[in-house]
Amino acid sequence: MKLPNILYREFFQDPLAIIRICTGIGLIIHGIYIFNSDYMAGHAAIFEGQYNLPTAMAYISRAAEFLIGILLVLGLFTRFAALILIINMLVATFYVLKGDIMAVDNYQAQLSWLYVIIGFTLFVSKPTAYSLDKRMRENF
Repeated sequence: MKLPNILYREFFQDPLAIIRICTGIGLIIHGIYIFNSDYMAGHAAIFEGQYNLPTAMAYISRAAEFLIGILLVLGLFTRFAALILIINMLVATFYVLKGDIMAVDNYQAQLSWLYVIIGFTLFVSKPTAYSLDKRMRENF
């Protein structure tokens, strides 16, 4: 039985491209709350009260997630975006969420740790298919 021709296209031959784009979409969805002032006010209050962090950190973290998501979807400055993602999610995993990635009910720490792993994978890999990084490398 022959598989459909669509599975032989360049996009499907580079699974890291799929991971990069899906991760970017997830980060955009997670970071888009930066534009919701009511949500961000509550989020900043939690950062200040519960985690003893400045309120600006809440805004910086959400803005970073949103911008990293855009960069990953476009495949632009992927290594830089992956490095910022790693730093952001390491702080989220080990400082904010107390690093308890093995707890069954702590899905937020598990998700942020997964973002660290994906960020590291994208940081050490070459530019993927359908990325502006790859196009820029070919043209220069």
